[in-house]
Amino acid sequence: FSLMTGAKRVAIEQALILAAGRGVRMGHRGHSIPKGFIEVGGQTLIARSLALLARSGVRDVTIVTGHLADRYEELPPADGVAVATLHNPQFAEKGSFESLRVGLAAMRGPFLLLESDIIYEPRALETVLASDHESVILTSGPTGAGDEVYVWADEAKGTHRFRGMSKKRASHADEPFGELVGISKISAELARQLTAHAGEALPSADYESAVVRAAGDNPIACLRVDDLLW
Repeated sequence: FSLMTGAKRVAIEQALILAAGRGVRMGHRGHSIPKGFIEVGGQTLIARSLALLARSGVRDVTIVTGHLADRYEELPPADGVAVATLHNPQFAEKGSFESLRVGLAAMRGPFLLLESDIIYEPRALETVLASDHESVILTSGPTGAGDEVYVWADEAKGTHRFRGMSKKRASHADEPFGELVGISKISAELARQLTAHAGEALPSADYESAVVRAAGDNPIACLRVDDLLW
């Protein structure tokens, strides 16, 4: 297979943030704020992510909303980046794959795919954007966080190709390559394959399962930053 190493790097100027989730694990706080509005150091996760994206050269960001959508729709302008929202009306009945499907309609060419409820150091974006691979999944070393999504990959010619991911460590016999961070680079072709697989998804399917399906048609490189802060 080829992961397009050595290919001319394409500048990524758009990002898709999945933010429709209900924040069930937040308990009562999830009734009043979306996950992306959790504050750390006086700044919301979504505001921090938008600032980091702008600093990395991303100029257009689409946020797929659902739960408490008005909070995202009322976001103040962010310096250096244009922000638009798309609403997923089925956020309560379907998994995050539906949010991905809604967002894909607004993407033109390659883009970054992010989760709304992550906090990460700038090196996360820098690592993904610096890669010559057309599609990339970023992973970290072990975190012990308790809600890990494990990623498996096969090594060939110095590159690790994505094979699968799951929240269940025992779903694969071998050791995982890393843990999913929630930041990926999606090529235009991979986006087309994700759209094509949308009709096959179960109502409860999450976006990770969509990536697993589409990876059979498109090679995805796995990158790992062992000491990543996130």
